[in-house]
Amino acid sequence: MTTSEVLAVVAATVVTMLVAALAVVLVSLARTLRELRQSVADFQAEAVPLLDDAREAMNGAEAEINRVERIVTNAERLSDAVDGASKLAARTIASPVVKAMAFGTGVSRAAQRLRDGEPPEAPTNGKRSRRKRKAS
Repeated sequence: MTTSEVLAVVAATVVTMLVAALAVVLVSLARTLRELRQSVADFQAEAVPLLDDAREAMNGAEAEINRVERIVTNAERLSDAVDGASKLAARTIASPVVKAMAFGTGVSRAAQRLRDGEPPEAPTNGKRSRRKRKAS
């Protein structure tokens, strides 16, 4: 056998080994690809119902948020109405109540003085009476 024949046999052997290694890699790659396709199919089978459930939950939450928003808006309106009514009631009742209490206090003081025998005093409204002004 000549050198070129030996080199040809060695080269054929190396190429055969490379082809065999490439065949093993391709078979392994095909197996991995099949497993990957199966995993994707399983993932889709599990994920689609979960996404549907999540979508339903989101729609339900949106409906609840809208309901709570309507409740809060109505509560704010009611609060404003009660606020206005209480202010109106305070303005309507406060002045007559104060006047009635002042009248009652005046009557009770006058009755006390009459019981004690003191002479009645003229109202001054915070000003000196004319007699006192002329005397001073």
